[in-house]
Amino acid sequence: MPPLLTDLLFCRAHQDAMLPVSKPVVGIDGTQMNEIFVPKGTKIFISTIASNRNPELWGPDSYEWKPERWLSPLPDAVVDAKIPGVYSHLMTFLGGGRACIGFKFSQLEMKVVLATLIPKFRFECENKDIYWLMSGIAQPAVDDGRKSLEPRLPLKVTYLGA
Repeated sequence: MPPLLTDLLFCRAHQDAMLPVSKPVVGIDGTQMNEIFVPKGTKIFISTIASNRNPELWGPDSYEWKPERWLSPLPDAVVDAKIPGVYSHLMTFLGGGRACIGFKFSQLEMKVVLATLIPKFRFECENKDIYWLMSGIAQPAVDDGRKSLEPRLPLKVTYLGA
């Protein structure tokens, strides 16, 4: 039986470990810590979105879609953070021994789909407020006053012809 998606988002500590933090944090007892003790058996969640959209690294507009970020030199804070991702200082495909082995294939697949669809169709968002469901995978949803947990992104798709 394949693992549940939620199982793939967590790691489990196989031994006691001290986890370094990128900058000191203050514990509930008021002491400053540069690392956190993680006992054996603890489930650990790695938030790729927190890294990929961190305003301290990417600036105050970190939550805005701006592809031009990667067309110019990256901010010094991003480079200095030494994020161990396999691609452009992002944790999207993780890094190191647990990096996604199919990341190049997934990028190629996205490029092929976009190159096929963009010349033939026009895509327009409906005039609705969109918010994001953050449950391991970011999913768009429509703010229709009831804050539904159903992922939706209404689009008007117009065929432009061959």
